[in-house]
Amino acid sequence: MSDETNEGKIIVFNPAGFFLKLIFTIAIIALMGSTAKDSMEEKGGLLYVIFFYVMMFCIFWFAASMFGFCLRASGNYIIAAILMVVLIALFSAGITWLDGQSRTLGNIAAIIFILLLVWLPINDIRKAILYFKNTF
Repeated sequence: MSDETNEGKIIVFNPAGFFLKLIFTIAIIALMGSTAKDSMEEKGGLLYVIFFYVMMFCIFWFAASMFGFCLRASGNYIIAAILMVVLIALFSAGITWLDGQSRTLGNIAAIIFILLLVWLPINDIRKAILYFKNTF
C-alpha cells in the first residue's frame, strides 16, 4: 500500500475472529478459574493466582489461534478440530522428545514456546488497536 500521502504495511486483521477468540478465552478461564482459585491461594497467594490467570489466557488464546489456523487451512470445522488436536499432540511430543535428547535443548524449546504463547495475544491486541484506530 503506497501512494503520495500514505505509506505503510497492510495489517491482516479479522475483527470477528479476534472477538471470538476473546470470548472463548475469557469463558474458558472463567469456568476453570473458579475451581482452581481456592487451592492456589493456599499454595502461593494472590500473585500465584494472577500468574495462573495470565498463563491460562495465553494458553487458551494459543489454542483458539491454532483452531483458526486449522480452520483456514481445511475449511471444515470438524477437520479443523481434529487437525488442531493432532498438531498440539505432535508439538507436545516433539518438545518431550527434544527434552529427552538434550535437557538444554528442551529448556530452550520450552522458553521459545512460552515466548510464543505471550507474543500471540500481544500481537493480536496490537493489530486490533491499529485496526480500530484506523477504521473509526
